[in-house]
Amino acid sequence: MRITKERLLTLTQTYINKLIRSDHSVVCVYLVGSMLEEDPFINGTTDVDLVIVHNLPVSAPREIVTITPEATLDIHHIEQNTYSPPRKIRKDPWVGSSLCFDPIVLYGTGHWFEFAQASVEAGFFQPEAVIYRSRLFSNAAREKFNSLGKTIQKGGNYPAAYLKTVENAANAVATLVGKPLTDRTMLKQFKTIADDLDEPELMADLHALLLGNRDISPYYEYFFNAWKYYVEFFGNNPVNSSMIKLNASRLLYYIRPVEWYWNEHLTSSIWLMAKTWSSIANFIQLDDNEYYNSFLNMLEISPHFYYQRHNQLEALLEKVEDVQEKWGREKGIIEP
Repeated sequence: MRITKERLLTLTQTYINKLIRSDHSVVCVYLVGSMLEEDPFINGTTDVDLVIVHNLPVSAPREIVTITPEATLDIHHIEQNTYSPPRKIRKDPWVGSSLCFDPIVLYGTGHWFEFAQASVEAGFFQPEAVIYRSRLFSNAAREKFNSLGKTIQKGGNYPAAYLKTVENAANAVATLVGKPLTDRTMLKQFKTIADDLDEPELMADLHALLLGNRDISPYYEYFFNAWKYYVEFFGNNPVNSSMIKLNASRLLYYIRPVEWYWNEHLTSSIWLMAKTWSSIANFIQLDDNEYYNSFLNMLEISPHFYYQRHNQLEALLEKVEDVQEKWGREKGIIEP
């Protein structure tokens, strides 16, 4: 049976109805993420992002619940006290955005959600709050960038640190006009964001940091099959319990977009492969793996290319900081 958005929302509501009968700590459940879009699917796969607010401490902040092989519930459990005081949440790019970018309430007691949303929204879109959230990402990108050399020296996960620098830089830009980006759609959505800011060259800069000088597209079968093997191996391995986003129930969530994006939006496919593979490598020691190293070297994001990429990455960070300064001036913020 073909899974549809309407069917998923019905199954989600059934899950919530069962939950609130057994867990009396639930104050509110609201829907965020891709299911707010008209078409939440990428090559037939999606997830349902839920925020569940509790009036008691939560034991696990994140939970994955299988609906079908193509769709899961991605649940974030948050204690009610987290939302207080509202000024703290206005500075939080993740929790604040979950409240302020038109979520859908699926369950609520009293008027908790309406009060929490109104309290946070009162200052969430003020320029000072927006630039603060943007700088959280740019500062994190700068800090990660400055540590890349030490990551190599100490035998750390350089590719993951490199990609996190790029991701934080992208989110520093994204949060100037909206909410942070997520892995499956980051590269596709970033173009619209860069255009909205009248900075279209940022898209080219981002792509350049994820592509090497050699064309990777003819090597699809070689890299895809190797990557898929390790994603499936890791997803079905108990060692990954601390990284539940890559558990077995979410394999198609990553595999099918990589398949579809390869010919439709190559950098999105590469981004998903690189992010997941570098995370897995840290757990199962793939440093000397032929396939993984060939992939990193083809993209020129292995430690061997540290000096070659250094200036290129720093130029992106400087451009992001220039965009922030320009945005601040346009909004009337006096820069120190």
